[in-house]
Amino acid sequence: MATTVGLLVADLKEGIDKEDAVLKKLREGMAKGGLIERQSYGFSVEHPQRLYWTLYFENGFERKDFKWPEAEYGNFVDDLKWITTADYTRYYFDFPSFPHAIIAAPVTEIAIGTLKADADLAAFKPVMEAAGAKPVVVLLIGWDSIEAHKSVSAIPENQAKVVPLHAFAEKVDIVHVSFIDKV
Repeated sequence: MATTVGLLVADLKEGIDKEDAVLKKLREGMAKGGLIERQSYGFSVEHPQRLYWTLYFENGFERKDFKWPEAEYGNFVDDLKWITTADYTRYYFDFPSFPHAIIAAPVTEIAIGTLKADADLAAFKPVMEAAGAKPVVVLLIGWDSIEAHKSVSAIPENQAKVVPLHAFAEKVDIVHVSFIDKV
């Protein structure tokens, strides 16, 4: 059954961490709205105030089924803006299935790429397939450690598979996140 993964990325204000009452309230509201055990969150190693929050719509539970409990938890956007330094970014991606081992790994590499405006999408797809990736602009890869990621990335054969992708990308941000699965 297909899985939609939502990825919310937000820079949090100084002093806001995973224990912050507003952030905890938002996570609880998500669970109350139907995303019980269907969310993970963590902070970037490279940018410790940047929150990465994944939401999983799977096993027959679709985005249309989610209902934010506004009467009990207030306005989601207002609360999120209260704890963030600027606007947040939200992405949604559809997968035939989603292996949760990626997020359960000790560290997850998240690569978010912006394609060049003039990128030849017909040429992009075979390059992505040759690199062993699906034709998407977000990659999520689970690793035992950041060092393990760097070690595998240093292998010349692996570098040769990734280099052609850069011809299509205007910008690629790569971060490492240790996700937490608890609300």
